[in-house]
Amino acid sequence: MKTINFFLIIFLIINLMSKLYADENKTGTKFIVAGHLYPITKDLKKINKFAEKINSHNPDYVFLLGDSDLQNKNIFDYYNTVIDSKLFFSPGNNELRISKDNYISNVGYLNKVIIEKDIKFILMDSSDSKENIIKFLEDSLKDEFQNGPTVLLTHHRIWDDTIIDTKPYMHDKSYYFEDIYPTIKNKINYIFAGNSKRQYFRDLVESIAYGKQNVNLVYWNDKIENLEAYSVGMGNGVPKATFVVADTIKNDLLIKGDYSTVEDYDILPKDLIQYNKRGLSLEFESEFKDFAKEKFFLVKWKKFYIVVSLIILIIITLIFLLLRSRRKFKKFAAKNNLN
Repeated sequence: MKTINFFLIIFLIINLMSKLYADENKTGTKFIVAGHLYPITKDLKKINKFAEKINSHNPDYVFLLGDSDLQNKNIFDYYNTVIDSKLFFSPGNNELRISKDNYISNVGYLNKVIIEKDIKFILMDSSDSKENIIKFLEDSLKDEFQNGPTVLLTHHRIWDDTIIDTKPYMHDKSYYFEDIYPTIKNKINYIFAGNSKRQYFRDLVESIAYGKQNVNLVYWNDKIENLEAYSVGMGNGVPKATFVVADTIKNDLLIKGDYSTVEDYDILPKDLIQYNKRGLSLEFESEFKDFAKEKFFLVKWKKFYIVVSLIILIIITLIFLLLRSRRKFKKFAAKNNLN
């Protein structure tokens, strides 16, 4: 009897520990985030492969964060046909530039709040004015959410102040992060931005302005105090159409990257790499100078020709005025018998 009780106690302890371990590692709401899909939206093979890979994760939500032809009704409807999960959107500058009215007609909103049992999503139009954004965020965050993380989903990297426009609804945001941060500090845990990575990482394009190509980049992460900020835009979508998968685990997110491809390779073949060794370093200073001369030769000569042409035009004008003045003086002298 004592032996039975001993094994029963051991069994109950193991069972309890298993439940505690399972609860500790239990995942909640799963969602996928992507952005900047327009390079692949008109290629059915690529977009179908992309949707197939997303569906394989069986997420609860999918968020497409702008620049994805959401103003185009046919493409918008197709997203809702091929993606199986609940689908929500944030507008990109391209949709709003092409037709804000069509975007609203298709999507139905510019800003939206979604509250799940273990996570709160705030979808925000980052192209709007600073004043409107702050007002929306204040309203969205006035009731404290304690059941899990609060996630802001938007198009622009609102924490990134390196590229700013002078007014709303242009290519980039029109405000500094310090204008927004006091409103979200300690209230928002994660930001996902769907703008293209090409502003920083170019795919298969040699560019001294943006750095080497990096087709394997899925996302990158910035951290400001306790705030985690993720840029997830896919760039060209070729050879890899990238996205991010997030699982909610208590107050945190478990984040990993994934991609779809229609190519027959995963590792970039050597013959497709455009190696850019012209960096801003002393090692390649001479080559960089040659590169600059090659790229900007015509620009320099164009400016030179403009300056020379202006100088010649001024000289001709002065000569013309001088000759005209002399003719007038001769006529005046002849008329008045002046020697």
